[in-house]
This record gives sequence, C-alpha cells and structure tokens, in this order.
Amino acid sequence: MEANAMTRMKLLAIDLGASSGRVMQAIYDGQTLQLTEVHRFANEPVSLNDGLYWNILHLQNEIKRGIKKATQVDDIPIRSISVDTWGVDYAYLDQAGDMIYLPHCYRDNRMGSYEADFYQAMAPEKLFDLTGVQPATINSVLQLYADLQEKPHLKQIAQKVLFMPDLINYLLSGVAATEYTIASTSGLLSSSQAGSFEDKVLDCFGIPKEWFGQVIKGGRILRQLSPRITQELKIEPFDVIAGAGHDTAAAVLAIPYASDQPTAFISCGTWSLVGLESDQPVLSSAAYAAGLTNEGCFDGRYRLLKNTTGLWILQELQRDWRLQGEELSFAQMAELAQAVTDNQTWINPNDAIFASPHDMEAKIKERCRLTNQAVPQTKGHVVRVVLESLALAYRQTLDQLEQLTGQSIDAIHMVGGGIQNRLLCQLTANFSGRPVRTGPIEGSALGNILAQLLTLGEIKTRHEAQALIKNSETTHDYEVADLPNRDQIYARYLELTKGGQ
Repeated sequence: MEANAMTRMKLLAIDLGASSGRVMQAIYDGQTLQLTEVHRFANEPVSLNDGLYWNILHLQNEIKRGIKKATQVDDIPIRSISVDTWGVDYAYLDQAGDMIYLPHCYRDNRMGSYEADFYQAMAPEKLFDLTGVQPATINSVLQLYADLQEKPHLKQIAQKVLFMPDLINYLLSGVAATEYTIASTSGLLSSSQAGSFEDKVLDCFGIPKEWFGQVIKGGRILRQLSPRITQELKIEPFDVIAGAGHDTAAAVLAIPYASDQPTAFISCGTWSLVGLESDQPVLSSAAYAAGLTNEGCFDGRYRLLKNTTGLWILQELQRDWRLQGEELSFAQMAELAQAVTDNQTWINPNDAIFASPHDMEAKIKERCRLTNQAVPQTKGHVVRVVLESLALAYRQTLDQLEQLTGQSIDAIHMVGGGIQNRLLCQLTANFSGRPVRTGPIEGSALGNILAQLLTLGEIKTRHEAQALIKNSETTHDYEVADLPNRDQIYARYLELTKGGQ
C-alpha cells in the first residue's frame, strides 16, 4: 500500500492489565505504525464484604476519557477500537443485558472452598486432556463452578457470560460476543474441536452452554461505537472490533520473528509467558506434568506455553523497599545487580511462596536458608538472585518445549515491558545458550492494533503484520556470552528446585 494522506488512519487499543490500563493510539500510514499513549489509569480490584471485584464502572469511565482525548490530539478520525486484557475473568448479564454484579478478580479466594470437590468431579489430568489448559485455581471453569455453588440462582437469572475484553466491547458497542483468544484461557474450550466449548466439561460442572456465544476467530467488526457514548463524548462513531482479546495473544501477534531459525517467545511483564506457536495442541501426560498449557492465537492456532512468575518478584521488592524509605527504580535495581558477578544462589521463582505479596526479600532469604545456600546480604545481590533464577526458569521451560515437541529451539524472541531490563535479557541468552532478540516493548498494544488492521483488511497476512512491526519498531540482539559452567549452573538450579515447575 502506498503511503499517502489518504492511507493515514487512527486506531485505538484499550490495553488493560491487572494493575493499570491504557488507551493507546496508532497512526497507520500504509508503511509504519506510530504508537503513543493517550491515557493511563489505575486498575485496582475492590475488596467488598463478599469478595474481590474489578471496578468495571471506573474502567469504562477512564476508557471513555481516553477515547475523548484521542479525538483532541490531532484531526485524524478514529477508524476503530479494540480491547485486550488479562485472562480468565468474566461477568454475568441478565436477560435485559445488564450486569448482575461486578466481575470477580481472579485473586479472589472463593475458589479455595470448592477446589477439592471440583477435582473430585473431574481429575485435573482429564480436564487437561479435554481442554488443553493447565488446571489452575484462577481458571474460569473453577471460578464458574464456585459461583454456582454459592449462587445457584445464577442458572435462573444469568443469560450470558462475557470475558473481560468481551465485556468492554459490549459496553462500547452493545454487542455480546465471545472472542477465541480470551475464551481459550478459560479451561472451557475443547481441545479436539477447536473453537467450540467442551460439552463434557460444561455438563460435569453444571455450567449452561447457552451462557456462551459462538466463538469468533480472526477478528470481527461488532458494531460502531454506541450512539449513547458518541453523543455523550460529542464524537463521530467508529468501529468496535473483537480482535486479539487476550493480551498475550496480542503480544505474540506483534512478534517480528526472524525467518531463518526456530524461535520461542517470552512475553515478559508481571508474568512471563514462555512458549511456541503450534498448529495443534500438545496434550501428552508429559506436557501436563511440565505445567504447559495450550491457549489460542489470533489466527486460530495455538500457543503452547507456560505461565512463569515474571517481574512480580522485583515489583514486590521495589514496593517493600519503598515502604522502608528507599526508593529504587527498576533501572537502579538492575544496576545494583549488574555489579554482582559471583552469585552462586538461586531460587525457584514459581514457588508458591513468591505468589503472595509483602515481605518478598524475607521470603527470598528464607528460601536460601532452607536450601543451604549463601543468603544474599545486599539489595543488589537479592535482585541478582531473582534475575538469574528467572533466566534459569526460562531455560527449563524451553528445554521442556524442545523435548515435548521434538522441535529444536535455536533462538528466543522477548517482548513486553520486561525487555527494558537488559540484564535479564542478557542472562536469558547466557543461561539458555540461545541468542535473544527483543522488541517491541508495547507488544500487547501493537498486537491489538495489528488485529484491527487484519480484521479491516488493511493488511492481509501475518507476514505483512511482521513487516509492519519491523518497519515501525527497533529490536535489540543479545548474543550468548562465553559461560564455561553454564550447564553446571543449570544442573545446580534443577537440583535446588527439585526439577520443579
């Protein structure tokens, strides 16, 4: 497509994370994307008497503020908008199309009371075989089961269940839809009939199939922005698109892979998602034992991946130190860690003890004591332990992916905010023995935009999407440093973590 004034268009990405949200705008000129942040806002769950909920009304109000701001920064009309969010959470609509109550946050603790009965009804191995999704307390299927135990009347009053990006799209357009990538995180889709809900799972847990719509793959224009919102904001209408609703699926869509070598991805943020794209789900008992899961790609394929603790541990360390009166930026933390060159201490970042907030430094030191390792005494050493352990955990997952798929992984492509930590990227190359390419930082937002362009027909193929990102974003390469004791360090890590997940 020739770049000229007629091809310039503005697309908006609503990129919602579990702690903050942004409205991003991209200007597309036929050759490149210029992405800028228009509006940022907090997204904090609210604790009420009966649980932990997302403040969806706050989010909707902030999204509208972002849309209005986007109309004021220049005179380019908005062509479309789409939403990506974290996985698993959802809301109920009644027969009038109104929310029955606020959507629960996945960190709510109601599922714990029903988990034993849930797995008594269906063993986790069977659940993985039927859905391809690694069983977890936060999965939608267990959340829905818990809801039905506490509120059996939902079967009489609920008409529709919408996952979070589908809910935002509904509030913007009035159209209730079920998008594939976000539905694929639920533990409700069939591993044998791609894009269909699994009747055996729904029937086992008493979840009505009619709560869910036909699954949308590859994007769809739902409707224009609702007249109520356009009148309120005094703006012209534009299309609302169900694109890549899951943030990791969006990020993977934005990866400008090198075409000459088999490459794994790491989407690195609060969580790290380490995986491969695949034409088919991998459902072996070994995949289940390794903690791998099969989630959906925008084009209907699969992401075989593992959810790994990411920068959450560093974020908690930063927060704890701030409360103690010492303000350290992530860059300063990395600089302190860079100066530590003799570390011989590692932890399993996926240990359940690190999943809960508060006192992260004390938890790390306690784990070091329990495993008879040198306890880090400085902040720099604590951070170094975390970063090296993350890189070793990445290698473990990459090795498992190679073994389970029979596919050689010769390189790694990292995207997301975590790639700004250059020490982590270099350690990942060093400990995995694989070169690392990074970029883009704003993977989820850019993938959101690409999904819109593909849906609108402005670009036609994944190859065109990758070329567009290469034209628009910079990448950085990390070569593997000479590390004679690489395999010994890795073996020691596996021993210390007992080969754990």
